[in-house]
Amino acid sequence: MPELLSTDQLLSLYKIAIEEYRFEVRLNWDRTAYYVTLNSGLFAIAAGLLKIASAPVVNLFVAMVFFVGLCASTIGIKNIRTGHEYYRRTVVKKTLLEDQLGLNRPLEDYTARPTLAVGTTVGQNQHLQILHNTGKLLKRRHRLTSITSWIVGVLFLFLLANTLGIAGSLWLYWHPAVTPQPPPTIRIVPVQTTTFRSRISCAPAIGDAQMALKAHS
Repeated sequence: MPELLSTDQLLSLYKIAIEEYRFEVRLNWDRTAYYVTLNSGLFAIAAGLLKIASAPVVNLFVAMVFFVGLCASTIGIKNIRTGHEYYRRTVVKKTLLEDQLGLNRPLEDYTARPTLAVGTTVGQNQHLQILHNTGKLLKRRHRLTSITSWIVGVLFLFLLANTLGIAGSLWLYWHPAVTPQPPPTIRIVPVQTTTFRSRISCAPAIGDAQMALKAHS
């Protein structure tokens, strides 16, 4: 049988487990912020280009940007879920060492019977389930009220929006908008009225001449 570890050795391992736990929490948050920011930026760029796009080639480029956003949201969902699984494994290791150190024993002097174990979430306080149903814990789905579920939901909305963006951009590429032809210009041609006016001005003179001829005859 393997020899039992001393208290000092267990404390050293416990410190390592705590550091690993903190590292996973920080890494998961950094990943989350990165993927949310990346998807927001890519979607904003693609939507802006889609509004000002006039040539079919631009619509094809916009579809490519939406496709990059689709890949980023898909990878982000996968990484966040995988990172949370790693986080759960660190919780299992931390809880196991706390149990070996006796930190999970409730304190009888307090009404709430707290323990000395580090339990920042509700799930970490369920040490019996963590130690005896480890496989079920690692495969358990995220609660709908958890922050991880909300973030995955936001990335899933980005995934749907990017999919619709790809479909819309390709439709505009294959069905470009028809540019309306300008209306025909109407030209106004000025009418020359000098001949008509001269005829009117000559009419009295002709009448006078005709009267003079009648008088002589």
